[in-house]
Amino acid sequence: MKEVINMYKKPTLDLGEEHGGIMLMMQIMKKIAIRLLDGKEVRREDLSKVVEFLVNFADKCHHGKEEDIFFPKLVKTTSNKKLVNMLVGEHKTGRDFIRGIVESFKKYKAGNPDAIHIAVNIEGYVQLLTEHIRKENTILFPIADKELPTKIQEKMAKEFERFEKNVIGAGKHEEFHGWLKELSQTYL
Repeated sequence: MKEVINMYKKPTLDLGEEHGGIMLMMQIMKKIAIRLLDGKEVRREDLSKVVEFLVNFADKCHHGKEEDIFFPKLVKTTSNKKLVNMLVGEHKTGRDFIRGIVESFKKYKAGNPDAIHIAVNIEGYVQLLTEHIRKENTILFPIADKELPTKIQEKMAKEFERFEKNVIGAGKHEEFHGWLKELSQTYL
């Protein structure tokens, strides 16, 4: 008898791959923060790409998938409500850092106090999200892989695809990865 092979991408694999992109952006952001603190110029275009990546990819798309699709199904199936609530709280704190970056970016000029505010918010965001991603990758995702039935994971994978198209649009994910490559060449 032939074994049937499921061809869906596990939700935790999808989210984990997105974590990789977010971690790469955070490496870039650390280098940008150092430049800003040293009073060096950072191109507004580069900062604009960082801001759009954080707002649309990291928060609206990635955290949106987690909050609207992944976490609710995980809480129904497991006893990890406390962990999920903590992670949602960290998303909210991350949004505060993003808001600080966005507000300071609006007034940014090299060497002015807004450059320092961008850097401080970047540092806070990077510190928060590094630990946040570690918790999801090493604690939450293994629990989800073990406890969520295959049918629920298959359904989530399809919901993730629809969510991504509706929230950031077709092709935007690839554009963000292009920006990561470009910004890596400049800052890493």
